[in-house]
Amino acid sequence: MKKTVTEQYRFSYPVFIMLSFLLLFHTGIAEAENNFSKLEKKVMEMADDTAKVNILLKLGEHYCSFDNDKALMFLQEAYTISLANDYTEGIGKSLMWQGRVYYYKSNFSLSNKYLDKAKKPLEAAADSGTLAFWHLAKAFSLRTSGDYVGAVEMFKKGIELSRQTGKITTMTTCYLEMGITLLERGDAHKAMNYFKEGLAIAKDAGNKVVIANALTSIAGAHKAKGSPDSALIYYRQALKIRTALKMDRHIASSEMSIGELLIEMGRYAQAEQSLKHAISLFKKFDEKTGIVVTNMSLANAMNRQGKPEGIELAKQTLQVAKNIDNPNLLSFVYEKLSDIYAFNHGYQKAFEYQKKYDVLKDSLFTSKKERMLAEVEAKFQSEKKDRDIALLKERAKVERNRNIMLIVLLVVFLIVIFLLIIMFRYKSTAFKRQQKLLEQEKIIHAQENEIAEKEKQLLKEQLESKNRELASKALEMIRMNETISGIIEKLEGFNSSADTNPKMVKNTKEIIRDLETHTKQNIWNEFDKIFKNIHSEFYARLFETCPDLTSTEIKTAALLKLNLTTKEIAAITFKSEGGIKTTRYRLRKKLGLSGDDNLVPFLMQI
Repeated sequence: MKKTVTEQYRFSYPVFIMLSFLLLFHTGIAEAENNFSKLEKKVMEMADDTAKVNILLKLGEHYCSFDNDKALMFLQEAYTISLANDYTEGIGKSLMWQGRVYYYKSNFSLSNKYLDKAKKPLEAAADSGTLAFWHLAKAFSLRTSGDYVGAVEMFKKGIELSRQTGKITTMTTCYLEMGITLLERGDAHKAMNYFKEGLAIAKDAGNKVVIANALTSIAGAHKAKGSPDSALIYYRQALKIRTALKMDRHIASSEMSIGELLIEMGRYAQAEQSLKHAISLFKKFDEKTGIVVTNMSLANAMNRQGKPEGIELAKQTLQVAKNIDNPNLLSFVYEKLSDIYAFNHGYQKAFEYQKKYDVLKDSLFTSKKERMLAEVEAKFQSEKKDRDIALLKERAKVERNRNIMLIVLLVVFLIVIFLLIIMFRYKSTAFKRQQKLLEQEKIIHAQENEIAEKEKQLLKEQLESKNRELASKALEMIRMNETISGIIEKLEGFNSSADTNPKMVKNTKEIIRDLETHTKQNIWNEFDKIFKNIHSEFYARLFETCPDLTSTEIKTAALLKLNLTTKEIAAITFKSEGGIKTTRYRLRKKLGLSGDDNLVPFLMQI
């Protein structure tokens, strides 16, 4: 069961990433709360224009990490108004921040979906600063989903864009996240270079928040390299800065990291103190992932001090982790439980939890494991019932405390009633908010369908217009060719009456030859140019079906696609109707068609 420092760090890192960088862009919430309450009242009175969209986006960004439903309500309203006003920047930003909200809710598939939808309007708005942040947000989602190669590419692009736009915080964060990704992949040396680069940029900018983040990352690298004393120094430097800035979320993260490191160093009492402080802060923000991770570390610290309540705490935390849709978190809890039982020489239990960890990692949950869980639950309920009976018997013996107990029960009852009333109101408000979100989603869906239908109709009208233009050109060619044919007949008739003048006959024949070659070819080239503009892929698809067609067969195929008759094609190409029929026959054979009736529909579909 014993692991090296590096192995322990790499195992818990997916959980640590999701916890640490939920804190990245949302600081100073308490100080700005009054201002945002005023903005909420103000936005209710505003007209549906771009100014309102910008305020809604600001509110959505503010509530993004700690009140997900409220943030979604503001962001979806911003998206609806942006669509109605054709506000491209508002469309892109509202979709991007919705992706961030779903990231905080650990719904990474939806997060990636919204971020992907946001990219095109953000690029159209040409806001490089926002695009830099988009690449950073997309990298977070990709890395959490296990796509490290894609995440690294996104971080590099984010660095490039943020450097161009002077977004120091975004650029520094990209450097730190690149290092974290490399650290997770086991390359602590390269990771340290990125961390130091990020720290240098943050110090130049005087950004204490990012300096603290960089110090924390450097501490993590020292921890992975097996230098706990150096790691502790950097962790405490970061904690000092965060404490001075009153950044409670970040303080909780620092205290958790320090507690885990102190456990590795064997300083369990100090670790317990840091971890309890972290838990109190995570509970303040209802940060479930942070509570679970910190509780497991606290259970480990208590267990190593010989405190039996450590195992109980770990069991309770396991139940909480099961309610969170996060397989990495649950597997982390299983392995920590296995380590705790192994430390107490409970090898049977340790083996069971290690096996659950392995099964979860391989996504192979078996009926045997479900029965084992049911047996453990039944045993727990039985023991709980025995304890309750013993407690009731003990209370029966203590008559003198009866009156006090009745008062206590009455107070508890009143508190429960009060809590139920508050819970009911909260659920009612949440239900109404959810209904509004559903209505907004329906409106958005209807608007998107309407836009798609309009685009489809426009394309259809454009195609019909171009086909009319092409048909008109074909008719013009027919009239021109008929005129040319008439001129040629007259010239030939003139030749027959001018046999006595050889020079005149020769000149007349040259005129006829020019008319039959250059004039006809120019008319066809002009027609062919218009045809290619309208049906750009026709020739390529035709050659793909049958690559050995002659030029006459290709011209005939193009004219048949316009549904022209044999007579009209003969007039355009200066061929006889019999020659056109022969060409149609050869064309049909090469295309493998059974009857002449199938040729025109086949060509019109290409």
